[in-house]
Amino acid sequence: MKRIKSLTAAIFAAAVLTAEVPIFAGGKKDMVSLEELHDEREIRELVNIFANLADVKDAKSQGDLFLPDGILEFQRGFDGTIQNIIGRDALVTAFANTINPCKAVYHINGQHTIKLNGDKATGTAYCMATLVKTVDGKDIVTVNSVRYTDQYVKVDGKWYIEKRRTTFILSESHELVK
Repeated sequence: MKRIKSLTAAIFAAAVLTAEVPIFAGGKKDMVSLEELHDEREIRELVNIFANLADVKDAKSQGDLFLPDGILEFQRGFDGTIQNIIGRDALVTAFANTINPCKAVYHINGQHTIKLNGDKATGTAYCMATLVKTVDGKDIVTVNSVRYTDQYVKVDGKWYIEKRRTTFILSESHELVK
């Protein structure tokens, strides 16, 4: 009897995950599976967790969100030179070098579009990243308007960042007024 219940539950779960629901995007109606909606939610969560980890200065956990051979492309402006950082260890070092010297780090994520293709996906996300550092005894606030152009991969049921281009569209610094 237990085996029948387990089999029934598995069949029901498979039916639910493959069921399609209507969504309206770009002025048109599309049908997407619940599994696709779940994958999109997981990817959005991945991007939000990355930002939250920066805010608490946890560079190690940020690195764990990337594949072991993950790539970060760093660019100032759309026509700026691209710096490549490859592999988790290098990513963790780069993240730590950015956030650890800060007195405060604060991210606000904005719009995020995702295109799924099985166990791979691409996405574009926007973020305001605010960093506060002490320079010559003064607290300096730098506000960065950032666009992430991402490639994601699902491995063993979990989404990872495979490649991320971080483009600093605007950066503005000023002394913190107290």
